[in-house]
Amino acid sequence: MPPLNDFQALYAFFIVFVRCSAAVLSSPLFGAQNTPVQIRVFTSLALSAALSMVVQAKIGPAPEHLGGMLMALLNEVGAGLLIGLLMQLTIHFATMAGSFLDLQIGLGMSQTLNPVLGIQVSVMGQFKTMLAIMCFLAMNGHHIVIQAIVKSYQTAPTLTANHMGMIHNGIMQLIAQGMLISVQIAAPVLGVSMIIDAALGLMSKALPQLQPIQIGTPAKLGLGIAAVSMTLPALVAATNAGVSRSAELIGRIFGG
Repeated sequence: MPPLNDFQALYAFFIVFVRCSAAVLSSPLFGAQNTPVQIRVFTSLALSAALSMVVQAKIGPAPEHLGGMLMALLNEVGAGLLIGLLMQLTIHFATMAGSFLDLQIGLGMSQTLNPVLGIQVSVMGQFKTMLAIMCFLAMNGHHIVIQAIVKSYQTAPTLTANHMGMIHNGIMQLIAQGMLISVQIAAPVLGVSMIIDAALGLMSKALPQLQPIQIGTPAKLGLGIAAVSMTLPALVAATNAGVSRSAELIGRIFGG
């Protein structure tokens, strides 16, 4: 914590606390709906106490009027939310891939509460979300979030209108790449589902009295889960790629 008689240090701590709080509340794991508020607050306080002395020289003097202070707070909230949400998109891509899988193997109607997103998702979407969070932590994604906060102060502590175009284009590119990654994760199961559908079509032509639905649903479910288990390493690579692209985009925004 900064000394109480150092106004500039207290201002730096407060500013960093606002940015860290916004990043923590919107980032994976800490931004989950089931994460206690006390943990979020104490995590933000701990990060602010550790980083405020490091980035104090990059923050600049405190504003002399209320309008300047409000603008500074809005800038910190915007920068923190941007950092956290870009990392959060990686988890959403995994959830999207799981939803694709459920539609193919017959689990699309089964819904469960996702404690991370706070919404109803499919069973495989829940599984992919939890697995993506574990991969995020295993590859030190939470360290990348902290590094992004520090680098955002070192390169461009204030977001300006010049950043808006880059933010828009970068997010659109990240979403497009993430949707492509989601389809690539689900591609093996999609292939298995197409093969089963083609086989059932041939069987129904050869044996008209056969009920394809009675055979196809268990076959899709069993072979689909087997295909998912064999393609789990693809989710690890996809999470790694998503976090790396998010970190690269953050670097371009605050470094540009």
